[in-house]
Amino acid sequence: MDCIICGKQVVNENNWLQKKVKDYLKTTSDLDVKHQWIKQWKICYDCSETYTNDNLVGNSEVLQKIEEQKKRKKQLGKAKRKQGPLGEARAYYIERYIDYATCKAEEKGRNIAQPPYLKNSQQYDDAYITYVKSNISTAVLIVRDMVKDIDTKGKWIDVRHMEKRFLSHSDEDFSFIIVELFSRKQKPTYPRQMTEETNSDYKNRIAYITWQTATADIHDQRTQEIKGDLYIVLPCLKNEHENTYEKHHIVWDSSHRHFKRVRESNQCVNILKPPIWGYDILATKKINHQQLRYIEKNLYQIIGKTHKKSAVTLSIFSPQKKKGTASKLKRELKGERDRKN
Repeated sequence: MDCIICGKQVVNENNWLQKKVKDYLKTTSDLDVKHQWIKQWKICYDCSETYTNDNLVGNSEVLQKIEEQKKRKKQLGKAKRKQGPLGEARAYYIERYIDYATCKAEEKGRNIAQPPYLKNSQQYDDAYITYVKSNISTAVLIVRDMVKDIDTKGKWIDVRHMEKRFLSHSDEDFSFIIVELFSRKQKPTYPRQMTEETNSDYKNRIAYITWQTATADIHDQRTQEIKGDLYIVLPCLKNEHENTYEKHHIVWDSSHRHFKRVRESNQCVNILKPPIWGYDILATKKINHQQLRYIEKNLYQIIGKTHKKSAVTLSIFSPQKKKGTASKLKRELKGERDRKN
């Protein structure tokens, strides 16, 4: 605490001041103004020695000093509030703001292969809602929209197998996808958009009709033992805004006692941009149904290999040559050449 007259700190003078109060109380039971201020640590030891009780009560010079000291404290308080917290306090506020802004950026992130949001889910059956919320719909969008080596025009995409990347934090990060393409023998009939229907609701209704037709058509073709073209796809989830930042200009709001964001300022922090999740297609390969049976038979071993390798390759889906087979074949060929010579 500071002295109200000279502004000197009185914290380290407590024992001296309180001794003066105790000594005064030995002579009288009532405290005068001077000793009341001493007890409340309002004046320092030097001022308590300089001024008598009468000086403190009616001296205009003392009253003027007290007013000046109050004005100085008020001005310092305004300047401090306007400047904002400094040192560790400012660093703490900045750290909290960065955490807050980063969380908000994560919430604004989006996936470019995200299925449509079903606003009125009661209009759809449980099977379709399960499909939209599952990773199967994401895998279909990846193959349909991002794999340039597969022509899906006029085809239904049926996901035979898909595997989440080992230790990935995202359920939409696949190590591999296997799909089967069927020709569109059944054609969906799309109704016109209703007047009270929004564009997003109409698109969802069209997508639902498409899914119903595709499910029925694929089931009929499988019943007739019709087989489609098979493909292996190796996608890799990536953040297109990885290691990219945007500047947040912040200033101290003295009236509300917090930092606020403004358009321009000399104070700024770097915040990660909201992520945009997309996919790089590392490889695609057309396989036959015999190769698919091999993959299905050895699926657990193949998945185990994806756990050991950070970069999945197409070689893990093919039978591995036994050690010594190649060298044995070379020896046989060399023996035939020697006999001919």
